[in-house]
Order: sequence, then C-alpha cells, then structure tokens
Amino acid sequence: MPLTEGDIRAYREDGAVVVRQAIAKAEVADMLAMIDRHLEGGEHRWLVRRPSSLSERYLWPAHDWMRQFCAETALPEIAGRCMGSPWARLYFDHLFYRQAGGSDDTPWHQDWPYWPVRGRQIISVWVALTPCGPESSGLQFVRGSHSWGKMYRPVQFNADRSTDGFLAGNEAGEALPDIDAAADEYDILSWDMDAGDAIAFSAAAIHGAKDNGGGGRRVAVSVRYLGQDAIWDPRAGTDPAIKPEAATCRPGKPPADDKTFPLVWRRAE
Repeated sequence: MPLTEGDIRAYREDGAVVVRQAIAKAEVADMLAMIDRHLEGGEHRWLVRRPSSLSERYLWPAHDWMRQFCAETALPEIAGRCMGSPWARLYFDHLFYRQAGGSDDTPWHQDWPYWPVRGRQIISVWVALTPCGPESSGLQFVRGSHSWGKMYRPVQFNADRSTDGFLAGNEAGEALPDIDAAADEYDILSWDMDAGDAIAFSAAAIHGAKDNGGGGRRVAVSVRYLGQDAIWDPRAGTDPAIKPEAATCRPGKPPADDKTFPLVWRRAE
C-alpha cells in the first residue's frame, strides 16, 4: 500500500494529496488499452465531447475492466483511509481524455455541487494514466479550500460554458471566487505526475486544470467513493446518471444500496 500516515495528514489538512505509483505500470498499460478499445467502439451512454477532449462516466456497471480498476486495486483503500471511514462504497468512475496541444481547460470548481450526495466523506482518487503536470492539464487545487465550509454554485464546463442540461435548477450556494484574478491570495497545489500516480482529493476541494500544452495526450480516470457520513441527496440539477428511482436508499439516508453503491473496501478490525 503506497499510502502513508503523512499522506493521510496532508489530505485532511490540504484537501488533496498525491500518492505515487498507486497503480502499477502493467495495470496502467492494460487500462490504456481498454480505454482505447472502448473509445473506438460505438456505445457511449454518457460521453461528453469538447473541441480537443472528451469525458465519460459510469462505465463500471457495464464494463468489468472498469469495475475491477475501481474495486480491486489499491484505490478503494486509499479512499477509505484518507476519508477516515470504516468503509468505502463505489460511486462512479470518470474517464478524461485530452489531446496534446488542445485548448480545453477545466474551470475552478468543487465536485459536490454536481452530485446527488452530501457529506464530508466523499472523495475522488484521480489516476494519471499518462504523464502530466500543471502545464499539461494536470490537476491544481486551492490548498485548504475543502475546510471553508461552503458549497459553491456549480460552474459550466463546455466551451460555451453549457453542459448536457442537467444543471438546470441547481442554483444553491454563492458564486465561486475568481481564483485566477486573485492568484496571489491562494496557495495553489499541483504536482508533476507519472503514469500510475494518483491524487486523492475531497469533493469539497476547489480544483481545476489548464489546457494540455504538453507533448502528449493526457488520459486519466477519477474514481469517486463514499464514506460513512455520506447521504443520498437527489436534489434538482445534479448528475442524473443514477435516477432517484434506481436507488433503494431514501433521500437523507446513507447510500447503502449494494447494487448501486457497492461496498468495495472495509477497514480490518
């Protein structure tokens, strides 16, 4: 297990921590091959295209290779230990692909305003499958922003700052500060990443990424996990991939539905 007690402290203090070689090189090569094969195929339920990039989410229910990556690697334990939760449930996977030299960026945002869950123990483990850094679309974070106690309004992502429509009605919270306009006021975290390195980060952490100015494509998979204090909150304008009627848990209750939110790690007693 590559995670140390220092890593856990850094996650809790900063809202994000890099975990080196969380995924072995052989597993990285296998994932890249499966992703390339998948993208060449024609069945894409949640594919979002931008001029020089694409993303797709919720592959694990239909694809064993993604479920294995989410559930049978070191990632669930990294998630559970960082959260301080006795268990981790799989929420969803999110594939990101950016062409070299593309102009697409990721605006500063938090993750939890977009999702029909709430709680402090909601985490992503973002795995670089190709090398990247802050100038080649690697993730950047506002250190400590996870502890500000605020949920900001969701930000539009596409080139025209529109989405596939699901954000309609999601206007709760205040506007996100203009991080770039006051960059000197914030402590920005970023890392040069090798293939197989991962970043574990809180759903409340403000983060973003520049365009891919590097010499190669940037491919990453971010796996989202839920801990002990997470609750199901299917409010208006959140990700519709899991329909409220598809989950057996009630709003305001833990997402303990083993089919929709499978238990993938439990702390040893």
